[in-house]
Amino acid sequence: MKVSLQNVKKVQIFSHSHKKESTGVRKFVKEFLPALKYHNSDVIFENKNEQNTSPLIELSFEDDVVQKLDCSGIRKEKILEDLLKADENFKAKEKVEFFGKEIKI
Repeated sequence: MKVSLQNVKKVQIFSHSHKKESTGVRKFVKEFLPALKYHNSDVIFENKNEQNTSPLIELSFEDDVVQKLDCSGIRKEKILEDLLKADENFKAKEKVEFFGKEIKI
């Protein structure tokens, strides 16, 4: 699996190892995170296992924009899909067409 994150500069993963709603994010960390780290060496990955948190992934983009992905009760494949969509959507928002000219926002 080669997955490249183009616009994300930091990924923080919050989960709790004993809560049922964290199952998907735990499996995501175990199965997908090693490949993500390998193919995205310029991205900072932090995995935080905290008791008083709901499972979520916090993405920090190039322009210090932060997006949170709720991972409560979500399967690992859907978490990966949501992460990639967030990265892709951020890229799409960078340029818009204005009176026939493409401008960067």
